[in-house]
Amino acid sequence: MVIELLGWSLEDRARKCGGKFSPKTTLLVASQVLQRIEYMHSKGIVHRDIKPENFMLGIGDKEHHIYVIDFGLSKKYWDKKHVSMKTRLSLTGTARYASINAHRGVEQSRRDDLEAIGHMLLYFLRGKLPWSGLEAKTSEEKCQKILEKKENFPLAELCAAYPGCFQAFLRHARGLAFTACPDYDMLRNLIAGDSKKEGIRNDFEFEWFEGQDWYLQVPENLVPIKREKFIQPDVPDLSKAPSPEIVARRQGLFCVCGGQAAKSHHRVQGQFAKSC
Repeated sequence: MVIELLGWSLEDRARKCGGKFSPKTTLLVASQVLQRIEYMHSKGIVHRDIKPENFMLGIGDKEHHIYVIDFGLSKKYWDKKHVSMKTRLSLTGTARYASINAHRGVEQSRRDDLEAIGHMLLYFLRGKLPWSGLEAKTSEEKCQKILEKKENFPLAELCAAYPGCFQAFLRHARGLAFTACPDYDMLRNLIAGDSKKEGIRNDFEFEWFEGQDWYLQVPENLVPIKREKFIQPDVPDLSKAPSPEIVARRQGLFCVCGGQAAKSHHRVQGQFAKSC
C-alpha cells in the first residue's frame, strides 16, 4: 500500500495554538472532517475512534488538507443492509470523545462518529471538556463518570458563546436513530453559514499559518480542496443522486486520500482499485 506522507495531527496543532482553536479555525476543521467522515460512511464503514490524533494535515501544497487515519477499530455498518443493533458491548474508542450510546454499550453506527466529532470540535473550542480529568479508582469507574457527565451536562451550556452550528451538530447526532442516515447536507450548510459570518474566504485560513510569509499572499500553488457529496448506501433512489460520477464512487475499493481519487482505475488481483 502506498499513501501520502502526512504532517502534523490536529492535536499537535491545538497544542501549538495554546491548547485550543479559534471559532474560525474550528469551522474550517469541521468542514473538512465532515466531508472525510461522510466519504467513509458512503463506503459502509464507521471509524469508531474519532479523536484529534487521528486527523492529520498534509504537507507541501496540501498543508491545509485534513486526512483521517487509523482504521484499526473501524467496522462495517452496512453489508447489503444495515447491521443489527447489539447491546451490552464494551466501549470501543476514546472515552473523551465517544458518544453517549457507545458508553452505554450500544453497537456504533454513523450517528456515533458524528457525535464524537461534535465532542472533538467542542474540545478544540474550549480547550478542555467538562468530563476531562475526572478522578476515579478504575477505568470502568472513570468511563461511568464520563458517561454521567455527558448525559447531564446541558448542551446549551456546553456550546455557549460559540457559533450555533456546533450545538446543532451535536443535537442532530444525538437525536439520530441507530440506522438513521445523518443529514450531511444540513450540517454542511450550517457550517458554511457560520463560516460566512466569521468572514472565512479561503480553505487555508487556519490560525497556525498566520504570520508565515506565504500566508501574506494568495498561495495559488496550493491544491484546492474539492467539495463533494457522497451517496450513502441506504439512499433508496439513486436517480436522485447529484450526478452519475458520484454514484460511481460507490463502486471499487476504499481510498484513504480523503475521497479525491483519480478518474483512472487499475485492475489489482482481480479487483478494481482507484489510483490516487
